[in-house]
Amino acid sequence: MGVVRSDEGFNIRRVLPMLVLDVACPYLTYHYLIRFAPAMSPALALVLSGTFPVLANVLSLMRSRTLDIIGVVVLVGIGVGAVTAFMSGDARMVLLRESFVTGALAIVCLASLWWPRPLLFFIGRDFSTGHDPARVAQFNALWELPGARRTFRVMTAVRGAGWIAGVAIKIALVLTLSIPQVLVVGPIESWGITAALIWWTLRYARDARARRQGAQA
Repeated sequence: MGVVRSDEGFNIRRVLPMLVLDVACPYLTYHYLIRFAPAMSPALALVLSGTFPVLANVLSLMRSRTLDIIGVVVLVGIGVGAVTAFMSGDARMVLLRESFVTGALAIVCLASLWWPRPLLFFIGRDFSTGHDPARVAQFNALWELPGARRTFRVMTAVRGAGWIAGVAIKIALVLTLSIPQVLVVGPIESWGITAALIWWTLRYARDARARRQGAQA
């Protein structure tokens, strides 16, 4: 899954490259490797087809010039898939490569509700400050505002639950669809979950900010 950032918006100029690198190229690569290299295992063909999503993530990270939490998760997930292919030879396990890491991240996300500051606080800071020291300090000050702690904890709980739901859906897809079908439907499912979570998070944060400003008026 390509890295989707909350500050990029969703338009055809950004979606089209993702469709090409995350869906079309992996599907066609897998199709032609299986067809013209029959001695190659499906697991290895999937790993090789995954080089295009890697390229999509590298290009996204180069454009932002920062290494964020979600980008790291995606790249690690692809790496886990490569290791899984060589260890198990199970193509469907490779299809779940990102789900292993996403599931672990969801558990960490929910566990962070008991941290001094939950995971969504750090993810939000990572996305919105660009690692600029002044903006980081300004974002850190949000924690002291009335209701801010509850807002970040609610967003963390919803994000963790959403990631778990995404993993469950991906497992169902892998178990019920063919490998070529998963190569097409899987990224779209991932984008859908990501887009829904980003939309909800932005709307909830906006509404919480409006309520806070109304209470201060």
